[in-house]
Amino acid sequence: MIPYYIIFYFIALVASLVTFKKYFDTPLKIFPLLIAYTFFNEILGYFVLFYEEFSFFDEEEYSWHTVIIYNIYDIFFYTYLYWLYYKLLKDAKNRLLVKVFAAITLVAVLISLFFQDPFHSGLYFANCLACIFIIIIISLHFQQLYRLNKTQPSRYNHMIWFNIGMLVFHFFYPFYVLNGYHNVEFFLEYNLRLILWWAISIMYVFFIIGFLLGKRPYFG
Repeated sequence: MIPYYIIFYFIALVASLVTFKKYFDTPLKIFPLLIAYTFFNEILGYFVLFYEEFSFFDEEEYSWHTVIIYNIYDIFFYTYLYWLYYKLLKDAKNRLLVKVFAAITLVAVLISLFFQDPFHSGLYFANCLACIFIIIIISLHFQQLYRLNKTQPSRYNHMIWFNIGMLVFHFFYPFYVLNGYHNVEFFLEYNLRLILWWAISIMYVFFIIGFLLGKRPYFG
């Protein structure tokens, strides 16, 4: 069965295209492409997981492994996030910090490749580090938006909803993935996968709200 949260990808994609004129000249303009990539990546993962003819490997024990497509996806995902916030942050020190975080993340990915097989294991240490960096960057962006709050009603700002959605995911994901690899009994007992699906769904609900409520004059 295809995970139910994929429907939120589709709804968000439709909402992003219908409201594209609201943000077509902002750094968020690339986001619909990322949503589409996410949607089709999940569909591919489903077929690889449940249909042998879509497997990436000849070995039967690896026929269901889909992690490589998610490792590739993570590279595009975090590259976009770093680029997005670099464009949005106004303070030179904050923009430099984004570049430093991006460089450290790249180094962490390269180091992970020496210790983990990207075809069969998620590069979760690098991803967890990226999650921490994104949380910090979003905090800096919230501070910037707070200074503009008198003239920038938050409910009309796409990025308020985008930031909240990203925080929902990035606060939970390190807890999820570290337990998934290093505390499997806890992971299974509390069904952290289902909680992750809920976190993803909530994240995309915030994205959808942002697309629907956002107005170009208040983007920031």
